Amino acid sequence: MEENKKKAYLTINYQALLDIKNSGEFSKENFNQVFRIAHVFHNLALFIIEDFEGFDEEKFWRNVSGLERGFGLTHYRTLFEKVNREELLR
Repeated sequence: MEENKKKAYLTINYQALLDIKNSGEFSKENFNQVFRIAHVFHNLALFIIEDFEGFDEEKFWRNVSGLERGFGLTHYRTLFEKVNREELLR
């Protein structure tokens, strides 16, 4: 896997953790969204550590599509694409 793509996955994994952290007070209203974010991203950190060995990109992005449809969370794909194209300045 290309280095830009690896960095992009690392960046969206970090963003998912920030989204969970900043989701506010634990409540019935935000539980489902926070749970789904955690469910989609929970193995990504392991694949990052293992240099993406065995990582199924198609399955991962199908799960992200569920976040997009269910909660309007399109920023993961957008952020990934920007980092992958090196458009995000640090």
